[in-house]
Amino acid sequence: MCAFSGIVTMGFKTNIFTAFLLSLWTFTRWLVIAHHTCHGGYDNCHPSNRWHRLRFGIGSRWRRICDWLDWLMPEAWNTMHNNKHHFSLSEVGDPDLLEENMHKIRSRKCSPYVKYFFIFISMCIWKWMVYAPRQYFDLKLSRLRRVGIHVPDQTILSQEIRIFKVGRKQYAKYFSFWEFFSVVMAPYLVIHFMIL
Repeated sequence: MCAFSGIVTMGFKTNIFTAFLLSLWTFTRWLVIAHHTCHGGYDNCHPSNRWHRLRFGIGSRWRRICDWLDWLMPEAWNTMHNNKHHFSLSEVGDPDLLEENMHKIRSRKCSPYVKYFFIFISMCIWKWMVYAPRQYFDLKLSRLRRVGIHVPDQTILSQEIRIFKVGRKQYAKYFSFWEFFSVVMAPYLVIHFMIL
């Protein structure tokens, strides 16, 4: 309903109603469908296994576009969230531990309003600035381990990666900026911000 209403009203003047509907569509596709599917909540619900966690959004760009088009790749999210987050819940190694992720902002000596401003900016850019490169890096490491290549512990590099660090020497041996951009960022960017 949100997708249909948002897309239909896009032809009108720029308005907050359309932006809200398209945003709600993207958010609910993630929160209600993708999150539960990637956790295996719908594994046995459909005879074709379309909603199985090992098929949902995985295998081709087309599956990703149809199932879960976001800044995050489903298989990268599965690797990081299901392995790192759930196996180190509320510990320093947990990539979703807010206290660790916001440490630099919290420890700054400045007005609380300045901190609130930085938190607001972080909320707006977190997914594509931090989470997407971090998850893709972890996916690449996981794939190397799966084929038997020894990869030293890269926890620090994983926690420090940001979009502007992709392509630097310590990450370049795993993937290039162009690879990251074309595989992870471009599909969502092109469809949501250029085509729509």
